[in-house]
Amino acid sequence: MPIAPHVITLQPNTGWVFSNVPTIAMVDREPRQLPTTILGRPVLIRANPGAMTWTWGDGTSTITYDRGSPYPNPSLTHTYAYFEGDVVITLTSTWSGEYSLDGGATWRPAPGTARTESTPVPLTVHNPHSHVVACDTNGSCRS
Repeated sequence: MPIAPHVITLQPNTGWVFSNVPTIAMVDREPRQLPTTILGRPVLIRANPGAMTWTWGDGTSTITYDRGSPYPNPSLTHTYAYFEGDVVITLTSTWSGEYSLDGGATWRPAPGTARTESTPVPLTVHNPHSHVVACDTNGSCRS
């Protein structure tokens, strides 16, 4: 059974982020299900998501079972600490299998696991720098 990999979703979904500000990551939560026939008998096969390895492109990675959740209650984030440049985020997911011979009323474990690689997501990380600016009451400013 081919397993469709997770689709990576980031917030903000701009293609760029600021360093030192958490980037929110998440994937869909649904198992993958395939109805098929084996020896003339209907069988449901289900792949359940397990551990996921996020590689953030800055030399760090995270292994988690957390699928993430969106703002304002994110559960999976990554902060690019004092980093600037282009990165590519990758995700490797491990899946366990189950099968049902009675239309999904009863599930039995299938042996082994499978792995999928999600489509990589390119991202530009900006590291903004602050500087003091003096402004007068007329709105004229100088650095």
